[in-house]
Amino acid sequence: MEQKFITSNGEVNVKVTGDLTSDKDIIVLVHGIDASLDYFDDITPYLEKKYSIVAVDLLGHGKSAPAKDESYQMDTEAWAVWEALGKLKVVKPVILFGYGIGGLVVTTMTEMHDIAVSKIVLLNTPANEKYAHVNTLNSVLSGMVTSSQVKTKLYFAKKFDTSKLKNPKVVQEASKQVERKTAKQLQKIAPEYLDKKPLNKRLRAIPKPAYLLFADEDQILGENGVKDAKASLGRVPDVKIEDIKGVGHAAMLEKPEEVAKMIIKFDEDTTLDDNK
Repeated sequence: MEQKFITSNGEVNVKVTGDLTSDKDIIVLVHGIDASLDYFDDITPYLEKKYSIVAVDLLGHGKSAPAKDESYQMDTEAWAVWEALGKLKVVKPVILFGYGIGGLVVTTMTEMHDIAVSKIVLLNTPANEKYAHVNTLNSVLSGMVTSSQVKTKLYFAKKFDTSKLKNPKVVQEASKQVERKTAKQLQKIAPEYLDKKPLNKRLRAIPKPAYLLFADEDQILGENGVKDAKASLGRVPDVKIEDIKGVGHAAMLEKPEEVAKMIIKFDEDTTLDDNK
């Protein structure tokens, strides 16, 4: 069920799957730049057996309103999600899952209010400013942005057949929902955020288990971006890094069942460790 909530930074659209008042843990799904909560339609069926799910359209994306005063910052995006969760009356700690730049949004959410977070999962999230310049209106080659128009295939492994998706046009449709002016502003928030403090230092300061997933055929973050992230984050305490084979940037669309199983296993393993 989709619904909208007025927050201090603009109206936020969310999609709830399951009963948030049940005994199930809650997982919050946050997309990246120029995407939408529709990116999570394929993985939701594999998560809902274990979790109640809240998928969110960030400000300026999907069916959410533009940010107040059209000012986009990592903290305003993060706080808008927290406000929406408050309107949903979520009172127990949640698992935060962030895809791409959405991984930086959930990191910011945890920096703001770590007591409300049980653990975080980041998928194909850049670790340093150099590889944070991601734009769906551009192509990316070897970690460098070019000026050519986006092609859907850049979001997937080179041999992936997008006709297999529930919605083969999900990438284009989500990108079209973001105004060009907004897209240009959004491109700046991740580099600025990581330039102030790289992801490894941010995760060191967060007292929560973190699971970092990287696709071996990510054409957006690029081979160099993935190597940079692994080298930067590999020694951070309470961080587990794992590869997903045969997928690209939007791994949860290509192999939703596999990604869901990885999330669930990490959750169960870390919960078991906490109970020892």
